[in-house]
Amino acid sequence: MPRPSTEERIEYLLDRTEIFDLVRYERLCRDIKDWDGLVGSYVPGSHVRTTWFDGTIEEFAAASKAKMSSGSAGKHWIFPAKLHMKDGRATCESPAYIFDRLTFEGVEFDFMAHVRFHSRALLTDDGWRLNSFEGIYARDSLLPVNPADTLPIDWDIVNAMRPSYRFIGFCQVYRDYEVSQELLGDDRPDLLETFYAAEQKWVETGE
Repeated sequence: MPRPSTEERIEYLLDRTEIFDLVRYERLCRDIKDWDGLVGSYVPGSHVRTTWFDGTIEEFAAASKAKMSSGSAGKHWIFPAKLHMKDGRATCESPAYIFDRLTFEGVEFDFMAHVRFHSRALLTDDGWRLNSFEGIYARDSLLPVNPADTLPIDWDIVNAMRPSYRFIGFCQVYRDYEVSQELLGDDRPDLLETFYAAEQKWVETGE
């Protein structure tokens, strides 16, 4: 295969930079409560799914605002890495961390999840915008802030969760959120195979 021209390589790098910057910007807007910036990162009506939410970006922003006003302060570090792009469509997958400091039953603890975030992106008249957001879960953990404390864990809830998100699932259920057992995760390669095939088809054909 012939090497792309300098112009083609520059165009690709500019698009990649814009998409990678957008992916980082979107998570930062959520974490610092910039709701206009969060919604503006997406095509209107884009689908968002997390452990605690499944709906549109507009609904996600409203739900996040309510959740964070009640004391939840979860944060995200995200590292865009894999890009597939064609004809104004793209998918971007990014290794990431989700972390929070919570207090249950008077015990303060740190939560950490190792995940990948996957988004579709569309080239619009205003530049690239995200068209979806999906978490892919790998593993997670809880640690007490004071090592002398015992974690307030309901093991019945934890053991009912999938291995890839058992502790974040516990934290969400404890706070009265419903958690699907069909989220994407490394412990369910069957779900990932179907998901990636659909994402590949969308980039290639738009369908």
